[in-house]
Amino acid sequence: MSKKNLLSGRDKELQEMAEQYEAAKAENRTIYLDADDLADLADWYAVHHKYAMATEVVEYGLGIHPDNTALLVEQAYLFLDTQHKEQAKDILERIAEESSEVKVLKANLLLGEGKEEEAEAILDSIDDKDDLANIVDVSYMYIDMGFPEKALTWLTRGLEKYAEEEAYLAVTGDCYYAQGLFEKATFFFNKLIDKNPYSAPYWFGLARCYFDQQMFDKAIEACDYATVADDEFADAYLMKGHSFFQLGNEESAMENYLQAEKFHLVSHGFINTFIGLNKTSKGEWKEGYDYLEKAITAEDSHDFALPSLYANAALCLHKMGKKRKAHQYCKKAYDLAPEEIAPYLIEGRIYMEEGEYEKGVKRWAKALEYAPYADTWHEIGMCSMEIGQLSYAKLAFEHVKEMEPDFEGINERLTSLYMLLKDKENFMKYNQLCEHPFRLEELDKLQQILQEDNQEELALVMKNIFNALQ
Repeated sequence: MSKKNLLSGRDKELQEMAEQYEAAKAENRTIYLDADDLADLADWYAVHHKYAMATEVVEYGLGIHPDNTALLVEQAYLFLDTQHKEQAKDILERIAEESSEVKVLKANLLLGEGKEEEAEAILDSIDDKDDLANIVDVSYMYIDMGFPEKALTWLTRGLEKYAEEEAYLAVTGDCYYAQGLFEKATFFFNKLIDKNPYSAPYWFGLARCYFDQQMFDKAIEACDYATVADDEFADAYLMKGHSFFQLGNEESAMENYLQAEKFHLVSHGFINTFIGLNKTSKGEWKEGYDYLEKAITAEDSHDFALPSLYANAALCLHKMGKKRKAHQYCKKAYDLAPEEIAPYLIEGRIYMEEGEYEKGVKRWAKALEYAPYADTWHEIGMCSMEIGQLSYAKLAFEHVKEMEPDFEGINERLTSLYMLLKDKENFMKYNQLCEHPFRLEELDKLQQILQEDNQEELALVMKNIFNALQ
C-alpha cells in the first residue's frame, strides 16, 4: 500500500471507479480497465481497509493483464499488509522487470529482514532519484518500516522542485508525524487543507497530530471534517472514538467505535479489548474485567490475542479478590501460548502482591527465560516499583542499564529509585544523566512520604512521576 491514492483528486477518481467496478460486478458483466488503474483501485481499497476487495481487483486485473508488473507489485504489498511475507516474496520472484517500484518493493522486504545495507544499495540503483513518484514511494517505505529519519534524506532531494506539490507535502507531513514532531507535521497538514479542504486524509492527518498532543477536542473537530468529506473514512471514526474515550465520554466513544466496526476497520472484540485494557490501567478492575471477558468470549477473537486477554483478566480477578480464578486464567494463558511472556509477568506480580515472593520470582524468571531482553527486565522493574518492591526494582533496572545503557527513561527510573533507597551517591550519578530532572515539588512530596513511610502513596507518586517522564 503506497498511500499515493490518498491524494484528493486521484482519490475521487478512484471512488468513482470503485462504483463502476462494483456495479459491473453486481450486474455480472465484464468491465475493462487499464492495468495501472486496476492496481491503483486495489490500493484504494486497501487504504480503506477493504482487503478482500483489493485482492479481488488484483486477481481480476491479472486475468485481463497477465503478469503485469504494477498488478504483481500491488499483490505483493497486499500480502505484506496482511502479514503474509512469504507469499509476497514468491510474487517478487515472478517479476522480471527492474523498475523503480520493483526496487522499492525489494528494499521493503530486505528492511523487514533487518538487511538495511542491502536495501539501501538497491535504492541507490534507482535511476531517477529526483522523480517525485520515486521520492514519495521510497519515503513512505521508510516511514512504514520505522525509519522516518531516512525518509528525510529522500525528501530533501525534492524540496526545491516539489515544495508545493500535494504528494510531497503529504509525505513530509507523515514523516514529521512519524518522528513525533507534531507541530511541524501540523503545519504541513494545514497547508494541505488550505489546498483542498475536502480531503478526508488531510483532516485525519491533522487529527492524529492533535490526538498525540492530547488536544482531544481539536482531534474530534478534525475527525468531523474528515467524515464530512468521506462518510466511510473508518480511521476518523476510530480516532474520534479514542478522543471521546480520553475525555470520559464513553457513550460517544462507543458510537464511533461501532462506526469503525461497520466499515471493517476493527472488530467488536477489539473494541472490548481496548476499553478493558484502558479500564484496568486506571484501576477500574471490575469494569475492566467485564470488557475483557466479552473480548475473550467474542466470536471474532483471534487466537494470538487470547493469552494476553486471559492474563489481564487474571489481574482484574486478583484485584477483585478472586484468587483461585485469577490463577486459573493464568494457566489458560500458558496452555494457549507457553512462550508468551505477558502471563508470566502478570502472574509474577499477582504472587508478589499475595506475599508469595518465591513463586513470583519464579514466574518472572520464566519470562526472562523466554525473553532475556532489556524490555523484559524493564517490565519487571516497573511492576516492582508500582507495588513498592524496591529491591526487585533495583535488580531489574540495573540489568536494563547494563544491557542497554541508552534504554529510554532508564536514567530517570534509577534516579528516582536511589532517591527512595536514600542512596545519595547513586542518586547523583544517575540524576546528572537524566534528560528530565525531577521538579522541586516532586522532590518535596517524595521527601514527605519517605518520612511517613507510606508505601501505598509512595507507589502512586512514583507512578505519576514515571508517567510524566514518558
